[in-house]
Amino acid sequence: MIGSSQDWFFRFKKKINGLVKVALFLGMGWVIVMMLLTTLDVVGRYFFSKPIPGAIEMSEFMLAIFGVLGMAYTHQSGANVKVTMLTNALPPRLARVIETITILLSFQIIAMLVWYGIVSGIEELHAGTTTDTLGIPLYPLYFLLSGGAVLLCLELLITLIESVRGFFETKAAES
Repeated sequence: MIGSSQDWFFRFKKKINGLVKVALFLGMGWVIVMMLLTTLDVVGRYFFSKPIPGAIEMSEFMLAIFGVLGMAYTHQSGANVKVTMLTNALPPRLARVIETITILLSFQIIAMLVWYGIVSGIEELHAGTTTDTLGIPLYPLYFLLSGGAVLLCLELLITLIESVRGFFETKAAES
């Protein structure tokens, strides 16, 4: 029974890791496009006095897309800020309890981000809100924010399962 649950978790984790990497590569693609657009805008502005109309607006969009698509990978790779001064001084089981509570709170906040992203996206869709210069609709960014936050929620779920498992393994090791 335990082996099958570990197999299920391993497969789940592998699928989520794959989705997160796809999102990261899509975000990285936008960064490359943003770099090319910025380079062409600078060249056009300084050498030909012809900047690309809306280049700054597009760069802001692309930067937001990269940030949203990279959130889950940042958590997955452990590159987010984590202060462990207190938990390192605590007994391992208590540190696991605090870690689990922190993950649950983080999950709640990111789940709210998913919800409000969807609600705001629907509102922006109905309002027809667009950007000032290029007239790009804003609602897809809200839905993309929700999608990136869903991936982060899944990563937090994986971390939560690992933390709870670690708690029980620590408990068994102490016995």
